[in-house]
Amino acid sequence: MKIIGIDLGTTNTYLYGVEKGDAAPAPVTLPRISDENGCIATVVLYQDDKPCLIGNIAESEYHTNRARLASRTLRSQFKPEIVHGGSEAMRWMTDFLHELRAALPDGVLEPDTRVYVGTPSRTREDFGLNLAQCFVRAGWPRPTFVRESDAAMISCLQSGAIDIDDIENEVLILDFGGGTCDFTLLESMDVLQNDGDPLFGGRLFDDLLFQVFCRDNALFREELPGSGCEYYIHWIQCKAEKERFSDAAARDENCKVSLHASWRDAYGIRKDAYIHDYTREAFIRDAENYTATDGLLAMLGQYADRGGLSPQAQDMLRGKQIGLLSWFRSILHSIRDHRHISKVILTGGSSRWFFVRDMVKEVFPAASCGMSGRTYEDIAYGLALYPVLSESHAAVRLLLEEKAGAFADEACAFVQGIFAKHARLAVRLCTERIVDRDIMPVLEEAQKTRKTVEQLEQAFADNIRNDAGLLTIIEEKSEALRAEIEYELRQRFRAWLRRNGVFLVPRVDFPARALSRDFFDAISVKVSRLGFLNIMDFMATAVLPGIAAYAVAGAIAHTGEAVSAVLGGSLAFAGTWGLGKVAKNFLWKRKLPKFFLTEKNRRKIIEKNKAYIEEALGKAFAEVQDGLADETERKIRHALTSMLARLTVLNQVRCARP
Repeated sequence: MKIIGIDLGTTNTYLYGVEKGDAAPAPVTLPRISDENGCIATVVLYQDDKPCLIGNIAESEYHTNRARLASRTLRSQFKPEIVHGGSEAMRWMTDFLHELRAALPDGVLEPDTRVYVGTPSRTREDFGLNLAQCFVRAGWPRPTFVRESDAAMISCLQSGAIDIDDIENEVLILDFGGGTCDFTLLESMDVLQNDGDPLFGGRLFDDLLFQVFCRDNALFREELPGSGCEYYIHWIQCKAEKERFSDAAARDENCKVSLHASWRDAYGIRKDAYIHDYTREAFIRDAENYTATDGLLAMLGQYADRGGLSPQAQDMLRGKQIGLLSWFRSILHSIRDHRHISKVILTGGSSRWFFVRDMVKEVFPAASCGMSGRTYEDIAYGLALYPVLSESHAAVRLLLEEKAGAFADEACAFVQGIFAKHARLAVRLCTERIVDRDIMPVLEEAQKTRKTVEQLEQAFADNIRNDAGLLTIIEEKSEALRAEIEYELRQRFRAWLRRNGVFLVPRVDFPARALSRDFFDAISVKVSRLGFLNIMDFMATAVLPGIAAYAVAGAIAHTGEAVSAVLGGSLAFAGTWGLGKVAKNFLWKRKLPKFFLTEKNRRKIIEKNKAYIEEALGKAFAEVQDGLADETERKIRHALTSMLARLTVLNQVRCARP
């Protein structure tokens, strides 16, 4: 692989890799050591003080092989301790990384592979130096370190959970993982504050659920503590059930979830324990009255005399009852500038808890929340994507300086084509409506009660002027135009960036809504002033004379009246229409004879008028397109330059190589 990103978490580790010539990170899964999503438990199993297994298989083997339990030790939660260079944690971390490297599939770690590792924003420099030593001793290339907050931000940018515009303001990245809860407050990628709590993490809720199982199941309470199954039930099964409840509670605030744990005793007999109909309210009550188990306190024993811990952490380590949700709220309240934070990025597996989003909204009411679909893997994904981001800086400069103009020309031509397509559709629909709704009923009425030319023209004009459906058609076509411009330009812009080596796309902000509004405003003005159609002029000079001759002939052929009477009246009227070709106003007060507007004649009149109206509307709408061309080009060019310029803020993502 070209790049490997490693999120070395306190409780779980994730690996993502990028193949040569690819820009899409993929999880690196290790059979038996990781789950199907690439999650690897950050644990080392020692047999006679020698490392033998790591990851998920180490946890499973530790509790199932009871015959060797006395000679085995499971080491976990050692990541925070490597800041102390001489500690045992350095050896455990080195052993973990050595076994991790040995488990990699062939071809993953190559001589030119670059390794990127995340570091919490608030760690001392010693942490990176010591961790780099662990990697090198374990046979890895010397890693490059990137802030975990930056990696999470890159992942959320790629997923669309946040926009580049967001990070130009104050953004809070809240990383609530299995072992710790960290936050970083940024403004234009500059760190304003970073802090958190090294003891507040998802494992506390694993411990909480274990206690609920003990409380609700006497057999569980009596048999499990101190048995070979305790670790597996406590930290694996309870974690899985906790996550199942967390997902259900996030989806439905009124959920009732039944939870289950099972184990086999020393005789191989299966035992089961249940928590029935567990609700949000029950969880909140239990979480706010929490006391850590002896097992958790033993795991955190190295912190017992450590300074700088929060009051809640100190009370927990002393065995006192604390409120877990109140603890989380106090972390949020320790963050500065509540009113100025515009975006909160939630990452880490524990950020999926329902109370996280609720409390964030409570403490930061002006901020919106963003979360990718991979909160567990955000950091590893962003780390693997980081080099692609850094290599895109030169590509962005090249696009701004040399290639943006050509893409803008292409985009403008494409938008003009979309304008033309939707204008044609609007012309056809408006023509059909004018003919069917505004002209045909008037002609039908005139066949029953004779109308003058003046009355017909007035009726046509009134119907068209009061026809709100015409504007509805234009509005619908304008919205369809907006959606098509938005979708097509987004796809073309992203493909163009990828072709040119830029894989993190800013929010695609082409002015589709403004362009569609320009289209609607201009077309609706034309529709509201349909005098340009001159329907009666067209009928008087091009339609009615021919129809008149046809009508007279038809009347002579089919009438039962005296031919002389028909000829006398009809020929006189036809002669008047003939005069109307050069003196239309002479006809203004003349009424059309009934037989002149038979159904067959009305169809002929409508056909000719439909073609005329469609042609006239087409010309009018084409004028609108021509008038919008310059403004469309200006808006597209400005939007393109602005979007590319926003990408330069990512130049401030930093890395370090000890």
